[in-house]
Amino acid sequence: MNRDLFNKKKRMSEMNDNTDPNWAEDVSFSSLEKKIKDSKKATMFALRPLDEKETKRKKSRSFKESEINSVKQSNKSDSNTSGKKETANADKRNEIKLKKSRKRFLIFMISWSASLIIIISILLFGFYRFLKDYEKVYNESLPCHVMDDFMKDFTPLDVESLYGELSEKPVISEFETEENVKNYYTKLIDEKNISYTEDRDFTDKNPVYLLTADNYVFGKVSMSQKDEKRAYDLPIYQIDDFEMYSEPEWNVTVQAYDNCKVYVNDVKVSPEYVSRIDLNPEKHFEEFTTLPLKKYYKITGLYEQPEIKVINAFGEKISPKVNNTTGVYETPITAPKEIEDEMIEFAKEAVSVYAQVVCREVNDSALDKIFTKNNMIVKEIKSNSGNLKYFPNHVTQEVEDEIIEFIPYSEEAFYCEIKHTQHMLIYGVRPRDVETDARFYYYKEDGSWKVCGMTF
Repeated sequence: MNRDLFNKKKRMSEMNDNTDPNWAEDVSFSSLEKKIKDSKKATMFALRPLDEKETKRKKSRSFKESEINSVKQSNKSDSNTSGKKETANADKRNEIKLKKSRKRFLIFMISWSASLIIIISILLFGFYRFLKDYEKVYNESLPCHVMDDFMKDFTPLDVESLYGELSEKPVISEFETEENVKNYYTKLIDEKNISYTEDRDFTDKNPVYLLTADNYVFGKVSMSQKDEKRAYDLPIYQIDDFEMYSEPEWNVTVQAYDNCKVYVNDVKVSPEYVSRIDLNPEKHFEEFTTLPLKKYYKITGLYEQPEIKVINAFGEKISPKVNNTTGVYETPITAPKEIEDEMIEFAKEAVSVYAQVVCREVNDSALDKIFTKNNMIVKEIKSNSGNLKYFPNHVTQEVEDEIIEFIPYSEEAFYCEIKHTQHMLIYGVRPRDVETDARFYYYKEDGSWKVCGMTF
C-alpha cells in the first residue's frame, strides 16, 4: 500500500465513527509491503488493457495518416501538374498586371512631372515678374535718378530754373541784380562738361552730391528720404538743399575828386564806400579857394566786371582808366573843352609875359596884369628887377609852348605847367634857346583869370 493511499484511508477512518477492523492489520509493516505489491500487480493489470487500446488507436491513426498521406501524395502529384499550369497562368497574369502597373506608374510619373514642371514654371515666372518689378522699383528708388532728373536743367543750360531752385539766394550788392549773378553762373558752367559725384558725407539716408564743371566743383545737392515709401518698403528721395558756390570775384577801387559823382553800374556810390582821402598838397590856393580832394571808393562783392562812370563838377561824364600798377580806376580831372581852352590860353599868355619880363623885353609892370592883387611874388620880382639883365641885346625869333600838366580843379582854379621855349638871336653870340620852367597856379579873381602862385 503506498503512502498516499495509506494517508487517504487514515483520513477516511478518522472521519468515520465505525473503525475498520482491518485497519490494525493494515498498519503492520509486512502486510503493508504485501499490499503494495498486490496493488502494483493490480494496477499493471488494470493498465494493460488501456495500453493495448492506446496501441490499437495509434496503429489505426497511423494507418489513417498513411492513407491520408497517400491520398495527399496522389493529390499532390495531380496538383503538381495542374499547379504548373496554374503557376504559368498566374505568372502571365502577374506579368500583365506588372505591365499595367508600370504603364500606370509611367503615366502617373509623366503627369506628375508635367504638373510639377507647370507649377515650377508658374512659380519661376511669378518670381521673375517679382524680380523684374522689384528691380524696376529699386532702380526708381535710387537717389541718382533724382539727380538725373535734376541734371536736365544743365542740358541745355537753364539758368532761370537753376536760380529758382537755389535753397539760399546769394548775397547781391546794391550795385548788381539777379541778372549779374545769372550771367556769372552762365560763364561758370556754360559749354562745360557738367557731372555729379558722391560727396564724402554721402549716406543712404541723406545722399549728398557735388556738381562739377570740367572737374571744377561749383555746387552741392543734398537729399533726404520722404516719410512715404515705395513698394517693397523702398525709399522716395527728395532734394532738400541746392547750393551753388558763388564767389564774387570783382573788387574795385575808384579814385575821383570830391566834387565828382561816382556811379557803379549806373548806381551812385554813397560816401560810406569811401576808403581813403588824399589831402591836396597844393598850398597856393589856400588864401583864395578850396581845392577838391581825392577820394577813393572801394566796392567789393561784385559778380561781374562793373561799368564805372564819373560825373565831374561840370556835369561831364568821365570814364576812369585802370592803373595797371595799382589796379585803381583813376579819374582824370577835366572841364568842358571851351573852359579848358580858356584856361590854357591864359596860361600861355601868363608864361609868355613872365618870360618877357625876365628877358627884359617888357617892363615888370606887366606882371600886375597877370597876377592877383597884392601878390607877394610880384613884389619880390620887382624888388629884384636889377638882376634881370638876361640878354639885353637880343631878338626873340620864335616861341614854343608844350603843356606838361594841366589840372582844371574847378571853375575858379586850375594848375598848368607849360614848357615855354624862346628861340633867341643874341648879337655877337650864336642863337640860343631859353626855357621857362616855372609852374603856375591860377585863380579866377573878379571874373578874370590871374596867377595866384608859382614854383620854380
